[in-house]
Amino acid sequence: MSKKNKTRKTTSSKIQVLIDIAKVELLNKGISRFNYEKVIKSAGLSKSTVYEKYGKKEDFIIFLIKSILDELYISFKKYVDELKNFDEILEYISNLNFDIESILKEYPIDDFFTNKRISTFVNNYFYQTYGQVIVNKIIEFQKQNEVRNDIDAIYILEFLISVTKGMGFLLKNRNFKEVVTNYRKLIENALKPIEKIIIVKGDANLGEK
Repeated sequence: MSKKNKTRKTTSSKIQVLIDIAKVELLNKGISRFNYEKVIKSAGLSKSTVYEKYGKKEDFIIFLIKSILDELYISFKKYVDELKNFDEILEYISNLNFDIESILKEYPIDDFFTNKRISTFVNNYFYQTYGQVIVNKIIEFQKQNEVRNDIDAIYILEFLISVTKGMGFLLKNRNFKEVVTNYRKLIENALKPIEKIIIVKGDANLGEK
């Protein structure tokens, strides 16, 4: 192997180390406390090499976020594609159990939305990838009469995004199960075809007797 090729291989392996270290640093410290210079030094690279490849701190963070979201996208799409009916989603939501306070302490999630450029990137990326997967599944459920089909799928997506934001806000100060239970009711009543809601409620009333 020539000296030039050996140098390229060494740099390439160090770049991978850089990315691995940087992802951990970003998830643990958030954007504002992310130490770009420290990460570069830990990977054994020069600032000029990394700056030339990825740009300054904000550009590099956007690259990292995209890389993380790209990795998560594969499993997310697989999960959504395998959903057979709307009740599966509602059951999944109901059975979730997180300690939100601990998560917020461990991972500075809020920090990702204080930077306008980064939050805009995440928002656009979501609609182009994750959002499209959800829209496709909504359309599929509409054809199966699992979800009301008198509303365009994109509006249902926007409703679900609003619900997610609302849940995130309330979870900071309220019990997880309480928030999830109430939002499940809202989602079910808003999106299920009216005749299915009537049947479910009718069965519940019969059960009470």
